[in-house]
Amino acid sequence: MKLSRIDTKLNKYFEIALNFKSNHLALSQATGYEGAGALVRDGDDLFFDFFILKSEDIGRLKPLFQLAEVNEREHYFLVREKMTDPALVEFFTDLDNINGLVISYAGIESGNMIIKGFMHENSEMDFSNLIYKYNYTEFNIVQITLKPSPGFYYFMKNTDTALQSIIVSLPVAEFSQYRVIKILKETNATVQFVDNNPIHGSFRAIIYSDRDLSSVENMTVISERDHIYETKTNDSILLLLASKAMSNNLTLNFMFLYVYGDRLVINFILPTYRAKDYFKQIIDTEIDLNNFEWLTLESYGPVNDGNMESDP
Repeated sequence: MKLSRIDTKLNKYFEIALNFKSNHLALSQATGYEGAGALVRDGDDLFFDFFILKSEDIGRLKPLFQLAEVNEREHYFLVREKMTDPALVEFFTDLDNINGLVISYAGIESGNMIIKGFMHENSEMDFSNLIYKYNYTEFNIVQITLKPSPGFYYFMKNTDTALQSIIVSLPVAEFSQYRVIKILKETNATVQFVDNNPIHGSFRAIIYSDRDLSSVENMTVISERDHIYETKTNDSILLLLASKAMSNNLTLNFMFLYVYGDRLVINFILPTYRAKDYFKQIIDTEIDLNNFEWLTLESYGPVNDGNMESDP
């Protein structure tokens, strides 16, 4: 994928530092431990997953294991905490619902939850209104950063958590009946997914196009000038991948979809220590498709110029 085509289309970068009642944050404040996590929505419930690498000195973190749901994986522990403050859940719901905004990172730094992501400049007013709305609540908005976007690629290369790129392809003809995939076939567009998991059976997706799509049904215009749109999709292959991911508590930092030749290409980007889990999920999906000639692994490796600026 030529990431440079869409790298700074969402031309604003934001960070939000939050503090609230949380076992995760309390232990971080007590021990100084920092690390990556993920916000996960399951129906009306919202969870904060925190990842503890086995390569770290985790003795000081053992008390957390007694206070939360802990899932042990090959390279890390996944510690899950349900968000119970209604105002906090509403805040994240409202943030996630801003058109033209994607959350690309959640984690803990200096005892605070840190949310990082990108938005289009046309989304700034909704973002500002959201911050104003929740400025006086029981949870604290500690700090807000909003600045010109350095680009997705810069973010991927400079995050403290090493990221892995997994690229697979399928025959586009098998899925061309779906509205979004039909758009991809007919235009030189790229889709970026807003959600890790489907909400009420559908994914929300941002479409970066090279032409006007405002007349397409169920398309929200983010930027008419830049040909950026948002829509929903319930394509079966994506729902199958999502069901596997949800059952294994797997989340992504970025997910892109595009058509190259006669192939439908999906690019998953997630922390390196979780990539093996996701790769296994892709193999399981291939088994469920019951056609081993469909799904092709195009690339599996660290995020770099080679796999972010080339096509299969």
